[in-house]
Amino acid sequence: MSSVWRNGTLVPGDASPGAFPPGAALFETLAVRQGRVECLADHLARLARGLDHLGLPRGPLAAGDLAAWRDAFAALGKVDGVLRLVVGPGFEELGLRALLPSPDTFHLRNLRTARDAPEWLPRPKSAPWANSLAAAVELRQSGAGPGVEGVQLDALGRVSEGSRSSLAWVEDGELRLPDDATGRLPGTAQAQLAAAAGLPVRAVASPVPVRADAVLLLRSTLPGGGAPVASWRDAAGAELWLAADLAPPRALLARLAAHRAQRSVSLA
Repeated sequence: MSSVWRNGTLVPGDASPGAFPPGAALFETLAVRQGRVECLADHLARLARGLDHLGLPRGPLAAGDLAAWRDAFAALGKVDGVLRLVVGPGFEELGLRALLPSPDTFHLRNLRTARDAPEWLPRPKSAPWANSLAAAVELRQSGAGPGVEGVQLDALGRVSEGSRSSLAWVEDGELRLPDDATGRLPGTAQAQLAAAAGLPVRAVASPVPVRADAVLLLRSTLPGGGAPVASWRDAAGAELWLAADLAPPRALLARLAAHRAQRSVSLA
């Protein structure tokens, strides 16, 4: 069985997606490449909002103690992978799983699993992650390959987020993000893109943006934090949107990658 770092001790545990320890409440995932993680502070700030709402204390990892992070990373083997910090009543747990190859571009497909209503706003990244997990299961059962991400719409048919990703698009010279009202998670890479893009930013509650000039998929564990989207289909497979040129989203993603690289820290 694999091991996790729980309250300062290496113990048996499982850091795979969908597997959470009893009593889990909130979690964050980060990629570690060449011993470095990007934008750790952003993840911990999102985690802190949830912990404060629940009245849970912050242990050394949740508080951002870099010495504690380095001790945990060393105990887990000091290898590249996906770190997952889970915090609940009386515990914090850091696990490490394999970092899989990332597609260069993505294709989107709408899912039938609607995005559920959030527990509170801004939405926490909470375990057991039931609605997003159901969306991921639907996508997997559809036979989609690793370069396809499923899109959840809310009950009103408005774009919320992917099963594992945040979304953004460029339309009429603006960077547009799904509004909180759609139930989307306040994505860390999504917020970083908004800060780095150099475009006006607008939150919208809208159906699939069929007139978008570019669509971007944001995920903090992807290299640079995101990837361009080449196409978007409905749940039946009919094409809704097709990229005319992938150069513009790649330029925006290069800005995002530079922003994230400047805010990386070493755990080695």
